[in-house]
Amino acid sequence: MSDSILIKHVKHCIDKIGCNEVMRVVTTTVWFALEHFIAQYSATPTRLEDLDVALLARFVETRSQGCVDVELLLLEITSIRMVLLESGFLHNQLTGLSVRVKRERLANDKNGKYRFAKTLCT
Repeated sequence: MSDSILIKHVKHCIDKIGCNEVMRVVTTTVWFALEHFIAQYSATPTRLEDLDVALLARFVETRSQGCVDVELLLLEITSIRMVLLESGFLHNQLTGLSVRVKRERLANDKNGKYRFAKTLCT
């Protein structure tokens, strides 16, 4: 199956940003999920600039509700924001694409280094 026009635009942005292989996989995966999510509510736009930010915020909220890996969720949100910024969105347009995270201090590791666990605030 070939990529949609939207995913092709996303991949073009990934190339312009210069993502490493890990971020390339994270970004592509989350955008496929995002495209599937958008299709449930409206026609998928062909341009990134035509995406509804409120719908994207709902996607982030939905994704956070089933979250088991906070670090991955944060990478996904970062990758969505990077692509949207590269496509012309402004920072203040993307404020709804975020989650609140609480860091909990854990016991030091065996070498004495600080450790933290991140959890989503509810």
